[in-house]
Amino acid sequence: MPSTPPPPPSPVHQGLVVRFGLAFLIFGVCGSLFLLAWFHHIAQRQSAELFQKLAQNDADFVRELRLPRSEKLAADLGRLLKMEIVFRDATGTLTPQVTLPPLPAGDAVHRLSGAREAIAVRLDETHDLLFIRQADTWVGSIARPGTLGVLLIFWLLSLALAWALARQVVRPLTSLTRSLPGLFQDPAPALPETSRPDEIGQLARGLLDARSRLLEERKRREQSEKLALLGRMATGLAHEIKNPVASIQLHAQLADNPALRPETRESLDFIQKESHVIEGLVNQWLYVARPAPPGTSLLDLADVLNQTLELIRAQATHAEVQIQIQLTSPMPIRGDRQRLQQAFRNLALNAIQAMPTGGVLTIGSTLQSGQAHLTFTDTGRGFSPAALANGADLFFSEREGGLGIGLNVVHEVITHHHGHVTLHNVTPNGAQVLITLPLAE
Repeated sequence: MPSTPPPPPSPVHQGLVVRFGLAFLIFGVCGSLFLLAWFHHIAQRQSAELFQKLAQNDADFVRELRLPRSEKLAADLGRLLKMEIVFRDATGTLTPQVTLPPLPAGDAVHRLSGAREAIAVRLDETHDLLFIRQADTWVGSIARPGTLGVLLIFWLLSLALAWALARQVVRPLTSLTRSLPGLFQDPAPALPETSRPDEIGQLARGLLDARSRLLEERKRREQSEKLALLGRMATGLAHEIKNPVASIQLHAQLADNPALRPETRESLDFIQKESHVIEGLVNQWLYVARPAPPGTSLLDLADVLNQTLELIRAQATHAEVQIQIQLTSPMPIRGDRQRLQQAFRNLALNAIQAMPTGGVLTIGSTLQSGQAHLTFTDTGRGFSPAALANGADLFFSEREGGLGIGLNVVHEVITHHHGHVTLHNVTPNGAQVLITLPLAE
């Protein structure tokens, strides 16, 4: 089976490495040439000072020994000093005869054509001694084999350093680039660069933060799409269900008569209660699809809870669930009775469904710091870790056949009443939902 060819090198890798290398190489070349020119300037100045001292000493030697100003002496001194020596008399005649521009006597170094330099030193009243030598240029300094070797080694070291630094920067960038296609998959790929304290680490952490923000935005968008679909469904269902339910309630009320047998009256009462349950379910769907601000009438929370529990007592009895009520009264709040009843009914039904073989549902309350704290505690299996984290999310349900609407409605209703909902487990087993609502002043 043929092996899979390796992926081509990343263009990011190639581009940055080349740029780093060229930048360091150009910097090294320009820097070394500048330093060479500077050092040559300093060396040339020192050489000029030595040239001046040498010329002055040799002139003193000729003057003190009263040597003849002859062409032979000039040639001997030139061979000894490895430069050109010329005598000049008061008429400007040069010995030996050479072509030179007029040079004033003194200790100044004069530049001549042909990359030469000269000094004219006063010997006596009739003669000057001229020293002429080949000047050393900075281009000539570079052309020396030793200088070229040092420059080449320096430039190669600069290029190697640029390559090493580029690899330190480019390698993690290349790794991040390769991780980008799978960054928004689940689970996300590991990014070792996040542990770096430098800018690359900041970039990696920024990518993960952007990932979490985008996933959260995607989750909100999906929930909005679900709500839009639910709204269309709820509107259609409400129209189709409300009219038959209203008709059932009306006929049950018309059929109610004191002359009926107790069994018949009990059945009619059951029909009316169940029709109210259906009406509440329809209203719940409509509330999820089209939430609106709650009403603000003054209510006794204990009275709202007692009325709600009366509507579900038959279901609790059928499921062999005992309801224990430990409420503080009164608990005055401002809110919407119908919506609060819907929220409390959802909590009680969830607790009953969590105890399929029977159990105890305990509903208690305390008043503290201007707030009412309600607890719904069951003896079921308790919340799973996923339910504790996502139980209030729309359409999240771990119960077979569950729609995942009940706790979401509870959360929305309590939040709109300026309260909050907390889910946790109790020991040794069971779940508890804590509702906190502000008391009316």
